[in-house]
Amino acid sequence: MSKAPLKVMLIDDDETILDTLQFNLKRHGFETFTFKNGKHALAEFDEKNPSLVIIDWMLPDLVGPEICKLIRSRTSDVPILMLTGRARPDDVAEGLASGADDYLAKPFSVVELMARIQALLRRSLKDTAAGKGAGRITVGELVLDDDAKQVTHKGKPVDLSPKEFSLLRVLMKNVGKTLSTETLLNKVWGADFQGDTKTVAVHVRWLRQKLEGDPKNPTLLETVHRSGYRLNETG
Repeated sequence: MSKAPLKVMLIDDDETILDTLQFNLKRHGFETFTFKNGKHALAEFDEKNPSLVIIDWMLPDLVGPEICKLIRSRTSDVPILMLTGRARPDDVAEGLASGADDYLAKPFSVVELMARIQALLRRSLKDTAAGKGAGRITVGELVLDDDAKQVTHKGKPVDLSPKEFSLLRVLMKNVGKTLSTETLLNKVWGADFQGDTKTVAVHVRWLRQKLEGDPKNPTLLETVHRSGYRLNETG
């Protein structure tokens, strides 16, 4: 029996972009569902159960980051790629903070788009396999439950995005060790990640805001000058 094609949900109000995405994805064996606004896409999200979501930032009803947050409130697993003409660092940070896994500026090349899609799907499958039965990691008062995808700090739940969770998992598994930005990129975003390397610093900052008593003077998740980042046993 042939393997069922992976399903991709496309959310964009630009007919030309939708046609381009749909044509190239189908050429590579994907099944696609197209939507021109966020509300219709969200209404059918559970039924379609996509393996990947591609979202435009500017839509008639909801902006891309809003849709990302609403999808993440339902599932932490599906990879999300955001397309946009807004490529300033603040825009990239906002897109990633909302739950997007990757960010591609318009205009884009189809070759790069397909490479990003394949990379996201490989990482997603790898994360799913690695997460099964991984159990619980405890570092001081910080507890990460890999099966339940939950984190507690000093007995209180900590709400993390999927990438924040993955980054924290790597740091906790290497407690006391200094990990370089390159190492963290490879382990969390994958060796074929083609986005901005500053995404590591951005996600570290968000983790500190959620875990440190004084995020500007961190003691739990430290920066090691010119070397990388280290999670300490106590902080």
